[in-house]
Order: sequence, then C-alpha cells, then structure tokens
Amino acid sequence: MSTTKIVSEVHKIPHLVGDVYGFLSDFRKIAKVFELAAENPQVQEQIEAQTKKKMNIKEHIEHWEATEDNCTFVIKGFGEAGLQFVEKEENKTLKLTGYGRSPFEFYLWIQLIDKGPYDTRVRLTVHAELNAMMKMMLKKKLEKGINQLAEGLTQIPFSALQNME
Repeated sequence: MSTTKIVSEVHKIPHLVGDVYGFLSDFRKIAKVFELAAENPQVQEQIEAQTKKKMNIKEHIEHWEATEDNCTFVIKGFGEAGLQFVEKEENKTLKLTGYGRSPFEFYLWIQLIDKGPYDTRVRLTVHAELNAMMKMMLKKKLEKGINQLAEGLTQIPFSALQNME
C-alpha cells in the first residue's frame, strides 16, 4: 500500500471565515441541515435556491447521526460511512479521517484562508492508503470527487445556516 495524495483547486467562498469554520467544524450543525431538509420541503427549496443546484438530500444520504466531532450516515448505493475530526485549528484547518466502516484508510484536510471579509479560500487535500489496484480504480474518481466537494463548499449559504440552530 502507498499513500495517494489528491489536492483540489483553491476556491473562493463568499462568506466570513468564522461562519465557514463554525459550520464545518461541528457535525451536529451539518446534521441539522439534513434533518430540516428531510422534514421540510421549504428548507430543501431554500437550500436549492441558495446553491442554485437541485440536490435532494433524502435521495442520497440517510440515517445521519452526529456528535460535534464524529458522524455516521448511509450513502444510498454505497453503504455505511463515517467521519471524525482528528484535529481542528480555528478558522484555519479541519483534519478528518474515516470513522466506523471504511474500505481504506484516509485523511481529509480542509484548509481555510481568510483573505478578507466575505473572501474565504478553501482547498481540500486527501491522503488515502491505496494498494495499486485500488489506486488504479479510484484515483480519477477521487480527484473528480474532491474537486466537486471543494466547488460545492462555495455554494453553501454558511451565514444563513448558522442561524438555523
């Protein structure tokens, strides 16, 4: 096995770094969005309007359970997954790893850079322990997925979600 490193492009998030960090650093806040969207079609519509994308959360993720520092969920078509924070540096870095079942060992780093009011830059880095076969099968998908995730973070209405508690 060898470590495969995948780094996303740097993206601009048009929100305060404190709002971005405050939301992403607590899985309970993320869980609240899933709960509200699942229970209330208006919340689902508001999320879609803010992100300008059709994204029916209920169709992809279910059974989300969370504490501040870890979560488990089921991705339809994939199975159970989980994440946990291993390190947090306020308004700068979040480091996560797999929690519970995971087909391979990995670390995900979310790096935030405060460039000014309403100008937070984000870059994601994945370090995954993959054997040669898995690397061949998954590297392109991981590259695409990590870039889509980084791009997706730019569409989240962080300041509005901070007030949904």
